[in-house]
Amino acid sequence: MEIQTLQHNQLTALSEWLAQLNEQDVHYIAWLESETNAIEAQLEALLHFQEPHAFVALEEGKIKGFIGLEPFEGERIGRLLGPFGYGEDAVSVMEALWGIALSEWKGTYAELKVAFFEQNQNVLHFCESQGFSLYNREKNLILSKQTHLQTPLSQNVVPYEGSFDKLQQLHPDAAFFNATEMTHLIQDPHFSLWCYKEEDTVKGYIFFERIEGMDEGEICFLQVENSEQGQGIGSALIQYACHQAFLEQGLSVVTVPVRSTNPQAEKLYKKLGFQEHTTIVAYTKTIR
Repeated sequence: MEIQTLQHNQLTALSEWLAQLNEQDVHYIAWLESETNAIEAQLEALLHFQEPHAFVALEEGKIKGFIGLEPFEGERIGRLLGPFGYGEDAVSVMEALWGIALSEWKGTYAELKVAFFEQNQNVLHFCESQGFSLYNREKNLILSKQTHLQTPLSQNVVPYEGSFDKLQQLHPDAAFFNATEMTHLIQDPHFSLWCYKEEDTVKGYIFFERIEGMDEGEICFLQVENSEQGQGIGSALIQYACHQAFLEQGLSVVTVPVRSTNPQAEKLYKKLGFQEHTTIVAYTKTIR
């Protein structure tokens, strides 16, 4: 087996391989795009860094594994795209990729994070054997268009415009995206950010992603001012996002991750028709 720094002429074949693998629960890793062309664009961006940010494992010219890294904006934290491995020796492939990648990323990054479906036992074993620490477990809830009950929409929910300081105040620490990244992402039509306002004061927001190449969307964040919780703001934001997803964007499914430490949020989503689907676990490792 040979491990190489990812080259431009490998992008298409690797993207096709990853798209097929990542759509399976037993191989799924978060933060990787879903559709082949989107994955290729995501990986191509990694080639622009001076230091290697992506590695591929090959055996007799065939892809055996992959690992990549996306940086958080302005931070020494990286999001792992992988490791991916396939076949009976998948774990050893992952470990070999990790060893080479880690030697390149030390000194540039101080912390690495990875999130994946709990069914992905190979990556679970990898994280535990390499000293990663579990920092989050989320249930992935799902709502289909067929079971969605339409309700009157609140006139207080409007598209985001300004109010960045308030948005940043509401946004959770150590989230997948920080507030700056979130407001930058909505320039892409796949992302939407809606706020609940009363008298020009933002009291909550919901951040939504339409998954490229799929008939699906995800509620990435739902935040409500602590003093305003229990007033129906969260329900209004969720109902608005689902209306936009099903009736305006023509999607068939909306999903949302809910932390195991947030039973109130889980209760709210289930009240609105969401059901349990999968569980995502997130691990982190400090590197020196």
